[in-house]
Amino acid sequence: MSTAAAASSFPVQQSAESPTPQFTSETVDCLICGNDDFETVIVAGDPLTGIGGNFRVVRCRDCQMVFTNPRPTPESIGAFYPQEYDPYQKQQTARGIRGRIKQRLQSAVLQTYFGYPPQPTHSRTRFLAMMGLRQIRRSRPRQSWIPYRSPGRLLDFGCGANTFLEEMRSFGWAVQGLDMSADVAADVQNRTGIKIHVGTLPHPDIQPASFDAVTMWNSLEHVHYPRETVRCAGEALRPGGILVIGVPNIDSWSFRRFQHHWHGLELPRHLSHFTPKTLCDVVEREGFRVLSLQQIARVGWIRHSIRRAIKNGDASWQLRACQQKSIALRIADWTERTEQADFIRVIAEKQQPSAEGNHEHG
Repeated sequence: MSTAAAASSFPVQQSAESPTPQFTSETVDCLICGNDDFETVIVAGDPLTGIGGNFRVVRCRDCQMVFTNPRPTPESIGAFYPQEYDPYQKQQTARGIRGRIKQRLQSAVLQTYFGYPPQPTHSRTRFLAMMGLRQIRRSRPRQSWIPYRSPGRLLDFGCGANTFLEEMRSFGWAVQGLDMSADVAADVQNRTGIKIHVGTLPHPDIQPASFDAVTMWNSLEHVHYPRETVRCAGEALRPGGILVIGVPNIDSWSFRRFQHHWHGLELPRHLSHFTPKTLCDVVEREGFRVLSLQQIARVGWIRHSIRRAIKNGDASWQLRACQQKSIALRIADWTERTEQADFIRVIAEKQQPSAEGNHEHG
């Protein structure tokens, strides 16, 4: 599929004035290898909108990629993105003295261990960094601890209304965002002064090799053509720049336990359902070198999945006990230690062009 197809691959928000949502389905071959031999993984509906009936999730028998098939077309999937869709809601940032202390500790960690400016670090910063590693114990806050790439130009793909760009700006990045919702883009830009492009990749205002990092948090699973989106991200990066992708893990303990009640399923908005293997496969096929793969626990997702299962009839006392945050935290930590966590993060580097490649194309 061409990169032009990716231009309509990220959803447009359904407006409040829209009539009863209608959508058209399409059946596709494997999103990684193009194979047409699948097995069914699960069939489930959409608890958010309640429209569309059931959707089938399949696994490619060749490369093991899991994806929704059939799925809504790029032109009609906006029906499944109501205005109250959570990523489009304004996020709250930590305030007060606790928020400032956490910010200072994180800044020290990033300067000491991830190469963030200012450099070189001094002894007080290194001491605060050691404190930060002990105090900020959970992986969720550490998700955005990514390597710094000078001169520090960062693009967040599918940025929504979250506070990630503001946080990265405070740590020294020159940030821009990209989102399909014009309303969200305008709100974030007016509120923060950060440039937010409306659309997807490729984008006419995003020049080749113009960024040192491209981040994709909970967004690649929404696009219709993930390989093309990753390829376009590579074009926006300079050689040596990094691509950071965070997506739900269909190979998680939570999915196996909760099935259609799993919070990370999100049918049909989630079109791709990655495992650590298939996420690495996508980025490597598009010329990136994987630097790290991390599984990150999501205690909130586990508790949400538990509540949904209980609401739909699973009334076992064991499950009800697991609603308690202290127990859910232990479960989350266990899933991370055993590499069965709800969320996976890959950091990959755009490789330098080889001398042979330059000669052949010269």
